[in-house]
Amino acid sequence: MTPNLEFYEKLFGTSASMRFDIPQISLELAQIGDILLIAGSDETLKPFRSTQATFLVDSPDEFRAHLEENGAKIIRGPIRFLPTGT
Repeated sequence: MTPNLEFYEKLFGTSASMRFDIPQISLELAQIGDILLIAGSDETLKPFRSTQATFLVDSPDEFRAHLEENGAKIIRGPIRFLPTGT
């Protein structure tokens, strides 16, 4: 994991509550408090660099419908490979 993991644990005053690898796409993830850290090479992180916001929802389909009903334009659908959700 990134050497900054200890920095974030100290910053938030808590240890990583979740930590795992996704070897299929060469990423490492760790959750510290409400923050999800994603580590990998420049190439494997490329799809995540454009992320503007993350929402934790019970149902991606219901949340998508809610967003569209309120004028949102969906430019890319959910990615269904992360153990943390879609």
